Amino acid sequence: MTACEQLKEEYLKEITTLINTWKENSSRLGKEGAKDEAILETIKVNVGDIFYKMFNISYNNSCKKVEADHVELNKLSKAYLAFFDKIPAPWKEKMVKDKQFNMMEEYYKEEIKLATADKLKNLFIEYYHRFYKEI
Repeated sequence: MTACEQLKEEYLKEITTLINTWKENSSRLGKEGAKDEAILETIKVNVGDIFYKMFNISYNNSCKKVEADHVELNKLSKAYLAFFDKIPAPWKEKMVKDKQFNMMEEYYKEEIKLATADKLKNLFIEYYHRFYKEI
């Protein structure tokens, strides 16, 4: 199994676990009548889904088993991490505007999106370094 394949397997397993936890939290909070908190957990699920899909796109474009493991792993990392700049950019802009117009509920939703994206990014970096060292 290549380093790319191992990274994919373990990283996506971790994201899936997080997504399932957030789904369970959202469902539980909804049943308890904490609808606002349930919505925030659903936002985390949506961000997790986005970056899960972006990982697969990055993987399919980078890990083709035609180059050395470290080269493909670097390509994967570069491609995937670029999504963490591109996708959250509008969220950051909206967050600034929401704060400017004192729309704190919307501001907090954007903050949750950014925090979730950061969590997934840091998790990926952790896995990337682990597998890069093994090559």
